[in-house]
Amino acid sequence: MTETGQVARFGAFEVDLKTRELRKRGLKLKLQEKPFQILALLLEKPGQVVTRQELRERLWPPDIHVGFERSLNTAVNKLRQVLGDTAENPRFIETLARRGYCFIAPVERSGGVGAPDRPGAIETIAVLPFQKADGDPEKEYLGLGITESLIDALSRLPGVRVMALTTVVHFRGPNLDARAVGRELGVDAVLTGRLVERQDTLLIAAELVDTKRGWRLWGGQFQGNPSDLLALEEEVSQEIATRLRGRRFARERAAPLKRPAESGEAYYDYLKGRYHANRMTPDGLSKALDYFHRAIEKDHRYALAYAGLADAHVSAAFLSLQAPKEVFPQARNAALMALEIDDDLAEAHTALAQVKKFYDWDWLGAELEYKRALQLNPHSALAHRLYADYCLAMGWAQEALQEIRRALDLEPLSLVINMELAWNFYLTREYDLAAEQSLKTLEMEPGFTPAQYALGLAYEQLNRYEEAIFAFETTRSGSGNNPATLAALGHAYARVGKKQEALQVLRELQEMTARRYVAPYWPAVIHAGLGETDAALDQLEKSYAERDVWLVWSKVEPRFENLRASPRFQGLSQRMNFPP
Repeated sequence: MTETGQVARFGAFEVDLKTRELRKRGLKLKLQEKPFQILALLLEKPGQVVTRQELRERLWPPDIHVGFERSLNTAVNKLRQVLGDTAENPRFIETLARRGYCFIAPVERSGGVGAPDRPGAIETIAVLPFQKADGDPEKEYLGLGITESLIDALSRLPGVRVMALTTVVHFRGPNLDARAVGRELGVDAVLTGRLVERQDTLLIAAELVDTKRGWRLWGGQFQGNPSDLLALEEEVSQEIATRLRGRRFARERAAPLKRPAESGEAYYDYLKGRYHANRMTPDGLSKALDYFHRAIEKDHRYALAYAGLADAHVSAAFLSLQAPKEVFPQARNAALMALEIDDDLAEAHTALAQVKKFYDWDWLGAELEYKRALQLNPHSALAHRLYADYCLAMGWAQEALQEIRRALDLEPLSLVINMELAWNFYLTREYDLAAEQSLKTLEMEPGFTPAQYALGLAYEQLNRYEEAIFAFETTRSGSGNNPATLAALGHAYARVGKKQEALQVLRELQEMTARRYVAPYWPAVIHAGLGETDAALDQLEKSYAERDVWLVWSKVEPRFENLRASPRFQGLSQRMNFPP
């Protein structure tokens, strides 16, 4: 084999004939000398028969006669075992009876004909969740955290589009076909990786695969102390950036990872916080708040941990875990601290925008913060999605649709964004489209209760009451009696004339207030459905006093249509400083 062909690649494997190493997805495999020699000889003539006589003459001593057949069969079996191949159903090595062997898989040689020395065509990439070698579910946060970090860094490369975490998170498992996943996602390349922890050592192995041609563009492994995780991530991202942009762009580096923690332990706590916050459950948010606080205790200048803390407090208000007046001052302080430390952190501007929108009703200030976040990171699907919600609250239908579609372009498989598109259609009175989009989301994940909720809202406005009630009842059981779903069910009962059932749901909400915080907004929804205008407005006044997060959409909420002519309702909107 020529000097330019010293490295051969096939499937997930890479053979370095100079160093005599066999690697799989960057991890070195143990292979005895004789099986390695057979593999090297087969790779010299891929697709051609290598006879048993040729193997004997080139790899065995000339005076050997007894035991050759058994020795050859043993060596080939060991090679197949390492490659995960079988004689009955070969993927790599085919046995030709009484003749020899043939290497049947496509082989790429570095520097050879057609080898992608400069993969300039790689414009889209998916970073699949890195897998823990031991499959420890308690350490899942580590793989997802590394994945998110790499996505963040690579998305800042000019001309490269990177799939977001919420899109790729569905593709997890040790036996995924990277090329098939890449084709499903419609990307040019896929990055996969594994994590191995051995006592005081952390090993990261990664592999970049061209999904169109099946070429292994790059593979490597990085080793260090677990406390050096950030440095390892930086090293991986820079290696991939160089490969993506090619030699012509070798000086064009990936953006520094937004994980500037002074303490490795603080970074681990931050990753755990993000992992639990993304679960969006009461228990998950409680753990997330604890981990973000731990990270800040270990590193008082950790801007991302403060931004994460702010987001978790806002989510707690949305899930009615705490009253807005309890959590938003804490969210504001955390967001401002993050900005004081790093004013160029997009996540911090997004967090502050949420406070200004939901709690301060500072509409201009919120818009400026969203736009600053998008200026810093135009690829932030989260910022586009939240800005779309802002535009909806303002009544800017076209702008809202534009922003939510940008978010969906960035994260086409995100359940939340797909559901939010349905919410967008609902608030802009496109009820047929809202129902259609809700059903599309449910096709992706049949048990996704927010999409079922949005479907019920659309069906109710389309006067398909039985279907709406069924959707809300399904959502009620799936959400653990979330106040929003109870209110939706009560409103639908009222609209169809089932007053007693509506009043029963209203009583359930009132009884729930003794056990947890329930936003007054939700009883207002049921009273509006019953036509009890004064009672509905009384509850909305309480919502105003409590700075309820859901009140920001009161201006466009279809279920409040019968309240809008009321001077009290109009006065409420004026006090919230809504622009005309």
